[in-house]
Amino acid sequence: MKYFLIALFSLVPFSLSAQTFSCPAGQADVMKYFVMSQERRADHFLAGKPNPIYTRVFPNDDFADQGYWFWLKSPKAHGFDVKSFDEKYVYMRSTELEWKDNTSFKRFEHDLPITQRCVDEGQPGPEIKVSNTRFNYFSSCRPYKSSTVGTAVNNLDAPSLIDAGGSVGELWTRILHYHYNCDRAFENCKDEEQFYLGNGYGLWQWEHFKNGAQVNSALMNTLDEGRPVATLPCENSYR
Repeated sequence: MKYFLIALFSLVPFSLSAQTFSCPAGQADVMKYFVMSQERRADHFLAGKPNPIYTRVFPNDDFADQGYWFWLKSPKAHGFDVKSFDEKYVYMRSTELEWKDNTSFKRFEHDLPITQRCVDEGQPGPEIKVSNTRFNYFSSCRPYKSSTVGTAVNNLDAPSLIDAGGSVGELWTRILHYHYNCDRAFENCKDEEQFYLGNGYGLWQWEHFKNGAQVNSALMNTLDEGRPVATLPCENSYR
């Protein structure tokens, strides 16, 4: 099985710069909050309810100047988020559409910036407003229609020490607030998703609010051994 998994992940195509990136003095690279550390993610994942999170980063360094990563929500890669990063920003790229079919997904036509890559140590990130949120629906890896989520407003909290519970315990955490379905003035946002991002662990909690009321949530706070046994089948979901 070990050799099968190595072969499987060698099939994921990417040609990205592996140049190590560092932020200016006095600033932190927020990637250390968004993804599990290289040492942990090699053989561990965060278990929880209703789904786990397996992290795969391309290139597999902490951290390159540009790349992308997967948050896989099952060992067979059914349920996923793909996000990307460069020297300026961290972005949303795609997410699952039908949980039982990972050839179906939604992808932004242009990666949607959610935070600056480098943020002042101990401080919140600056607010980011996005007017173009157009995305495409895909089925069997092919696009079939497009839509938008209005305008979006994103902000990243300053780090705070939060007890995640489970086997993870207290974590320095930044919370990403992704507001969307906002009006043209970037106000009156109908939806907000909150991503709890632990230093060295990545996403350990997620909450979705609609018109101020919570409608969905997930908690992944148990560090467990294991690796996914599949990857994303559609190259255009992540490249």
